[in-house]
Amino acid sequence: MQAPQQSPAGVEPAAPLLQHHLFFAVLPDAAAAHAAADLAQSLIARHDLQAQVRAQRLHATLLSLGWEAALSERHLAWARAAAARVRAPSFQLRFDRVLSFARAPRAKRPCVLCGPADGHPGFLHLYEALHAQLWSQVPGLQGVPQAPRITPHMTLCYSRQAVPEQAVPPLAWTVDRFVLLHNVRGSSGPYEVLGEWPLGPTTLFET
Repeated sequence: MQAPQQSPAGVEPAAPLLQHHLFFAVLPDAAAAHAAADLAQSLIARHDLQAQVRAQRLHATLLSLGWEAALSERHLAWARAAAARVRAPSFQLRFDRVLSFARAPRAKRPCVLCGPADGHPGFLHLYEALHAQLWSQVPGLQGVPQAPRITPHMTLCYSRQAVPEQAVPPLAWTVDRFVLLHNVRGSSGPYEVLGEWPLGPTTLFET
């Protein structure tokens, strides 16, 4: 039997590659996904962009649980248990403009579909409820930290060129559930759905 390889003295072993990403998201319905894909193609042609996100991977991220070297059953159980305790109403998500997010030098910039900063009360309510349930289960934590500010958005494509902020025909759908997705680095296929939770009856949020 071959002896296990060891690192030379004084040389730290390479860190494991972070290949698995868990995150919560809401998914567009079929009509919204089709409209978003058409919009992405139009922007790519108009601004000479690249790397369109496939329709099967379109989503609006609620909360990322980070990257891991291996998919942890303990991490997964924690996420599912927190999601099951969330109580939030369904809501309409509406995007009406596109822009490019900034990224590190030489990194591709996401071209995203988004809306006014204060125009997504239903999405933000769900995000804050999920954040609270996740942190409430962390042992030894004294109180739940305030949820970081986020910009609800859907990434349409990636490019080194920046797309100037501009209005687009509104794209909207009713969000009646949220999901836990698993992404493997380098994969171009659909995300793996590891959990799905319905939302309650629609509530009219004040804006």
